[in-house]
Amino acid sequence: MKQACLLLLCALSLAAQAQSFSPHEIETLKKQARQITIVRDRWGVPHVYTKTDEQAVFGMGYEQCEEFFEQVEESLISRLGRQAEVQGASAIYRDLWSRIFIDSVRAKALLEKSPGWLQKLCRGFADGINFFMISHPEKKSKLLTRVEPWMCLMNNIPAIAGSNVEEANFAAFYNNRAAALSAYAPVEEPGETGEMAGSNGWALAPARTKTGHAMLLINPHSEFYGRIEIQLTSKRGLNSYGAPFLGQFNIFQGFNERLGWMHPVSLSDGKDLYAETVEQKDSRYYYKYNGELRPVDSMEITVPYKNGTVIATRKFTVYRTHHGPIVSAINGKWIALKTVDGNIDLLAMHWERMKAKNLEQFKAAINRKVMTGSNTVYADRKGNIAYWHGNFVPQKDPSLDWKRPVDGSTSATEWKGTYPLDSIPHYINPPNGWLQNCNSTVLYATGRFDTVMSQKPSFMFPDGQTPRAVHAIRVLDQISEATTDDVVAATYDTYLPNAEKLIPRLVAAYENRQADNAGLKEPVAVLKAWDFRTDTGSIATTLAVIWIEKIIDLNVARLQKPTTNEERYSVTNGAGVSTDNLTEQQLLDAMQGVITELTRDHGTWKVSWGSINRFQRNAPGEELSDQKKSWAVPATPGYLGSLNAFVSKKGPKTKNRYGITGNTFVAVVDFGKKLTAKTILTGGASSNPLSPHFSDQVEGYINHHYKEAFFYKKDVMKNAEKIYHPGEEGIK
Repeated sequence: MKQACLLLLCALSLAAQAQSFSPHEIETLKKQARQITIVRDRWGVPHVYTKTDEQAVFGMGYEQCEEFFEQVEESLISRLGRQAEVQGASAIYRDLWSRIFIDSVRAKALLEKSPGWLQKLCRGFADGINFFMISHPEKKSKLLTRVEPWMCLMNNIPAIAGSNVEEANFAAFYNNRAAALSAYAPVEEPGETGEMAGSNGWALAPARTKTGHAMLLINPHSEFYGRIEIQLTSKRGLNSYGAPFLGQFNIFQGFNERLGWMHPVSLSDGKDLYAETVEQKDSRYYYKYNGELRPVDSMEITVPYKNGTVIATRKFTVYRTHHGPIVSAINGKWIALKTVDGNIDLLAMHWERMKAKNLEQFKAAINRKVMTGSNTVYADRKGNIAYWHGNFVPQKDPSLDWKRPVDGSTSATEWKGTYPLDSIPHYINPPNGWLQNCNSTVLYATGRFDTVMSQKPSFMFPDGQTPRAVHAIRVLDQISEATTDDVVAATYDTYLPNAEKLIPRLVAAYENRQADNAGLKEPVAVLKAWDFRTDTGSIATTLAVIWIEKIIDLNVARLQKPTTNEERYSVTNGAGVSTDNLTEQQLLDAMQGVITELTRDHGTWKVSWGSINRFQRNAPGEELSDQKKSWAVPATPGYLGSLNAFVSKKGPKTKNRYGITGNTFVAVVDFGKKLTAKTILTGGASSNPLSPHFSDQVEGYINHHYKEAFFYKKDVMKNAEKIYHPGEEGIK
């Protein structure tokens, strides 16, 4: 292969002055870059080939920036707690939240404590991003001029929403401490329906496949354009393919030659809130614990923020008990958040999992037990399939309601260690021949209610049975002698379980109240005749989707305030949505609202689903528009039970709906002696509207025509479109 010759020397020099990289640093980075070969295949997917693992993650950092530099920087800024320096005062409390859990001083100390091999990976990833900034001065950063290796260890900040804490309540506490000590009315939930990130993960045993190999479905649902598809290969045993989160160097959902992993969102309880009884004495705060008073720890945190053209600061005194930082106050109690503190182990676990060669090594990796919020679906070349519900699961009193704050004044509520991996809900090679998790309860992971599993503490599986899981069981029960194409087709099955569950109740309500709702006669007739399958030409699908969205909003409004993540998510993902506590007239009024909305926007309620449910890909920052090119999509949001999840919303200036979250990177992998896989990526691999790879996967994404994943180097080179080193112009 000829070495590409157009090094950006002038750009390097200019960037060095602007970003304070020394000539020695630049020369060192250039030498590293020349050791890394990137091959982009005919779909634009990058394959990184190196000698060492640290060089591979250098390539990972560089490639993430090639397509999504702005998002990579935003991810790092968020973890650093510096969003307010870009966004202004509105982000102050999000930054304060991050800084309560970790800061640069602690992150630097964690890096020094990390094993040498992990330190090298952190340095390699930072070097890749830095080299991109140096070699692409036209990409103006919003804030960062240099990425440091220790930033990789700022990887374990719990999400506010996933911690049963409202950002408004967190802000209220630290904005006015005294007021927060008394009872207050939490901020009402917004009326906008939104399905939080989710996923589908399936594993098929050899008995269910045509090839006699285990298969894995990797199907995360998340915000569009937050992933890239990439392969990392080194001569140190690394050969992993899949989708990383931007700003991180591990492949979160993916596979290597011998095994694969999928992590659906889990509600398995790994974070808890403690209600602390606090008293003030002599200007100090104390909290009760086992009949004694303990001092509340405090420290000052200064948060910089953009104020016009200058950077101002806000200073906060933040508090902590032995349970964790104070994050809110309810009814006179200070609320502390307790979670696992395992930044080093979490980063190491993800990397060790990527390089595992068999079930035993994979289990050893995840046995670090530091991952919260994720389940694990697994398959391998030896024909094993497996599933673990959660990962870090504390041992605690099962008689308490752990969704809400427990009494922090007694040791009776303390965690009593962590459950071993083999004691949390899990399956290895179940006799039915398949496993599924669609952000759903483990009790139906193999299709039938598991009475043995149900005896475990309920806090291990607060998840509901999502309509996607109901649908998955229906199609998986019928699968035999499956090919990868069969599995892909199954994920596009058009049946909508929640429509079949809820629409008959609307029909019955109308039949009981026809006289007062005569205007709904024709729409209800359309729904009554429907087969509960979605299609671009279906008017019934349009009516059902918008109506169920309104029912979800009514359900959320009825939840106890403040709501918990477990309760809200089980409604918005469709598992907990119900008409049982709504009157017949509420159901009919909601449908009348649908008719009014459609008629206002489109002149008629007889609107086919595909005419308003669209996929549109625009340049970063470009607004959605009804006047720009878009594609009709038959899929619906997952809360109706659509396995092919596609959540669409109207834009600020549109009457049609456009996809914003849902299927992102999807893969079906067959683990034979020679691995084969089919994959698809939302829209295409490139973020450049001028690239042919900006939208070359749209048709396949919508109509389940997946592309072949080129895993072996021989196949990659045969299908190579560009070959280059970081910082060079690509040539074939």
